[in-house]
Amino acid sequence: MDNIKLDFQKHIDAGRCNGAEWIINNNNNIYHEAIGYRDLDLKEKLSKNSYYRIWSMTKPIIGFAAIQLIEKNFLSLDDTIDKYLPDFKNLKKLNTFNSKLSDTKPVDNIPTVRQLLQHTAGFTYNSSDNSLAKEYEDRNLFHSPSSSLEEEISKIIELPLLFEPGSKWHYSISIDILARIIEVVTKDKVINVLKENIFLPLEMKDTNFYIDENRNKQLVETFEYNNDKLKLTNLNYDKRKLILYGYQTNNKNYSRGGHGLFSTAEDYEKFATMLLTGKNKNGKDLINSENLELIRNNSLNKELFPIEITSINTIKDENYENDLNGYGWGLGFRVLMNNTPQNKFGSLGEFGWSGYAATYFLADPKNNLSAVLMMQILDADMNIKKDFYNNIFKNL
Repeated sequence: MDNIKLDFQKHIDAGRCNGAEWIINNNNNIYHEAIGYRDLDLKEKLSKNSYYRIWSMTKPIIGFAAIQLIEKNFLSLDDTIDKYLPDFKNLKKLNTFNSKLSDTKPVDNIPTVRQLLQHTAGFTYNSSDNSLAKEYEDRNLFHSPSSSLEEEISKIIELPLLFEPGSKWHYSISIDILARIIEVVTKDKVINVLKENIFLPLEMKDTNFYIDENRNKQLVETFEYNNDKLKLTNLNYDKRKLILYGYQTNNKNYSRGGHGLFSTAEDYEKFATMLLTGKNKNGKDLINSENLELIRNNSLNKELFPIEITSINTIKDENYENDLNGYGWGLGFRVLMNNTPQNKFGSLGEFGWSGYAATYFLADPKNNLSAVLMMQILDADMNIKKDFYNNIFKNL
């Protein structure tokens, strides 16, 4: 822990980080620390169990809820999505990644629930570098902080896919579509499904799509790292950046699948630790062992490797690293398959995910270890997470 604190202090002193909070659970020994500040100017100390926008760390929770519903026979991995969202039955696909929206042909196969979880279904993200992503942005997909999930998914139904389902791995809005399917099959709001099946059994009392107004002051402010100035700055709301997505603090009707949840380090650690066994602290199964192994092992065929996430702003210069080198993809989680020069110390089989504002978590069955890192920095310097990760595995 001393090494981790020293590294974070180094990043704070250099202006790369304002503050961070982390929890490491190794064999039920808990190490919980917070360092730095909530802001850039007032230097208000960052306290433990502040609130964070966890962005894409919403996805594993939604994916896990979907697997729970599969166990209960609400749906199946190989169901095509038009079974639940009939308007998807006449899907088309672009002829190439940068074809005009009119240059399409019918898909050979409708995407499946499995492909939504794998990010092989053919959808994209507003921030990606392709013509369909630009159309997502032009239609302000997910920009509204007040629209329903159903309304947002209805915008996607009108558009083609980027590619034939199953033919590529491409990070996308597919988990938002999965969240809408959860609402359809349960005839309930997705937040109610999460509360009943995940948050209540794990006593995750501070994870939700909204924050009560009297707790807004506990929400950590978000900044971004400016690569030219090599320091943190206030947010720049450029077009095609996901910061434009609506992320309301106090709208009880708001829900999403790919982002949208607020959480605390302590709450998310409960979820990460549960993934080691599928059980809560009282021994109650949240998922059976067969499905637990399914979600945390690679599910991709070898022709889909390497997996990589890039955006319209990605610059592949001599300093560029694909931080997913060595990783495969389970059903909702990255999973480490091979150590690489950029990842010499990681434990094979560790799995987890991260969020747009530099939140990060992992679960490592081999070492009975989970770890959660909370920050609120867009485009954060990759060395911050790398130092945190290496300190854990070098010192086991």
